[in-house]
Amino acid sequence: MPYEIDYALLTYEQLRKSRYHIPDDVEIEIDTVMNCSNYLIDWNKSKLPKEFFIQKFNDLEILLKGYKVNSKIYEGDECYGQLDMQRDSYCDADYYMLITPDMYFSEHLLALMIESTKYIKNKYFVITPEIHKMWDHTWDEITNQRYMDVPYTEWNSTDIFDIRHNMKIDDAEIKLEVVQQSKWAGWLDLYSKAFYEELAPVQDDWFGYGPWDWYTLMLTEWAKRHGVDFQEYVLRGQTIFEYPIGSLKDKGFVSYYKDFIHLNGNAPEQRQKFEANMNLYLEKGANNLIKKGIVYGYM
Repeated sequence: MPYEIDYALLTYEQLRKSRYHIPDDVEIEIDTVMNCSNYLIDWNKSKLPKEFFIQKFNDLEILLKGYKVNSKIYEGDECYGQLDMQRDSYCDADYYMLITPDMYFSEHLLALMIESTKYIKNKYFVITPEIHKMWDHTWDEITNQRYMDVPYTEWNSTDIFDIRHNMKIDDAEIKLEVVQQSKWAGWLDLYSKAFYEELAPVQDDWFGYGPWDWYTLMLTEWAKRHGVDFQEYVLRGQTIFEYPIGSLKDKGFVSYYKDFIHLNGNAPEQRQKFEANMNLYLEKGANNLIKKGIVYGYM
């Protein structure tokens, strides 16, 4: 979103640093989208013009040197969102990743995740880095042990720069571990081609925003119970998390833009609509897996 442009700057900086650690024979293609949807933002009532954000978005691309970049600016009247972006981004890659614009990650993470794929034999898999403590126990499986004693009610009190510092001084072993109870959020995960394109693709009638991560968690749990070769792994020794926690959680790097942008308030209803139809989506997803022969012999 336009008001996330400064987080995009931080992300692009980390991606630029990351390129130095990635082997030259690995080609990474980045699809990056600025969402100037008229459905979400009334630009006529906004004090900052969308041209300001478009220019900054275009100027930032120089930081992505060394990658193949597909840059898109959406200016239509529909609720273009992450579901549309995911569908538009299928490109027959070997692996896919999602990166939300406000996540901190180390400059070594991409190279380590790419290297980790060499040690995985499953056809369908997800690799996720460690995270800080979250609001309930379902996230503990991928939580860095350093933060396990943080109360659930204080999950967003730690400064993101403390997390960054701790990761740099900790002598943690970098290793892959099998996740017993799958958990991911689409923050900065790596997906096998078969997982992303075959097992859990974005359905054709999905538009705008919706909890694809929650859907895929439930669908893969069902598929795994029916014999599908799926496994999630956590990459220990690499912790990611959202910048807007600790001292940044109240304002962060968006409020000084949001104060001058007129938001139409239509985005939240997208998630509500998606969740209201979750059972139908899961049924359709399961039926598609049966039709494809990924799940077979099911009665």
